[in-house]
Amino acid sequence: MSSTASAPSTQPKKPKGILKKPTTTTTTTDAVPISPFPIEEHKPTAPKPTAREAAIQQARIIQQQRALEDEIQDSIIALSKLPLLATSPSSTYTSSNPSPSDADAFRQHVRLFQPGDYDDMIEERNTLNKCGYALCPRPRVRLGPGGEYKLVNWGKGDFGIVPRKELERWCSRECARRAMYVKVQLGETAAWERAGIASIRIDLLDEPKQVKEEEHDATRRLERELESVERKAAQDAKDLALERGDSVDKPTTRKVKLTIREKSVKMAAQEPSLDADGESHLVLDGYKTKFNREPEQKEKEDNVKEDGPEKQATE
Repeated sequence: MSSTASAPSTQPKKPKGILKKPTTTTTTTDAVPISPFPIEEHKPTAPKPTAREAAIQQARIIQQQRALEDEIQDSIIALSKLPLLATSPSSTYTSSNPSPSDADAFRQHVRLFQPGDYDDMIEERNTLNKCGYALCPRPRVRLGPGGEYKLVNWGKGDFGIVPRKELERWCSRECARRAMYVKVQLGETAAWERAGIASIRIDLLDEPKQVKEEEHDATRRLERELESVERKAAQDAKDLALERGDSVDKPTTRKVKLTIREKSVKMAAQEPSLDADGESHLVLDGYKTKFNREPEQKEKEDNVKEDGPEKQATE
């Protein structure tokens, strides 16, 4: 053996530390970053539309708007031909009593109008020499020669100066009121914003008599049902009165006489005394509670009865 062989070292080993030594780790690109926000925020969102898809969507919106504008123009042409059933000589329909079919068509066409579209419809009817109110079968009035303004109701309380063009739009003041009654119900918003709203309804100043008769019949039917309910309630009240023994012919008005008086005091108020009978713990604000003490009293009486004969025998 070589003399240069290393001998075992006698130096003590260093104690291991309690703390763990930091280790170097390589970070990967697939690791999820730590965030204080919920995990849902890291979910992949819908991809943004491309420029081509956004252009196609905008083109579709513009196409729908133009389709509604074309529909409104068609409605103006259709309303310029109304009324359809009042033009025959044997017809009894007038502007104050339009036919139900013409009234329904008028409501359907005008429900998406703006005030400007309604004015275009009136102008279209005036071009055809018709009254501006779509349900009127008469022609519009033609004033004689004169200036641009006319004096209306001279010498009366409602005197006014009105443009000639405004007066020549109608056949009478009544039709002007009927037309303006419809115009004030129209909205200023665009037609494509109101196209899907089914609750839009246009009311007429003069509803058809047929509709009025139906409403009158429904009102009468409701009144009859209400009368029957009132009769049944009165009969139930009579039956209840018979069960209680009251008079049916004359309604009873029972009166109960109430007398409010102060409770009389039999003894003067006394100051609280010391515990004389050993029951002061039962006294609260000067009032002594009363329990059922019959069993205790009965036990005392039994004891007295048992002690009686013994005492007599001893005596």
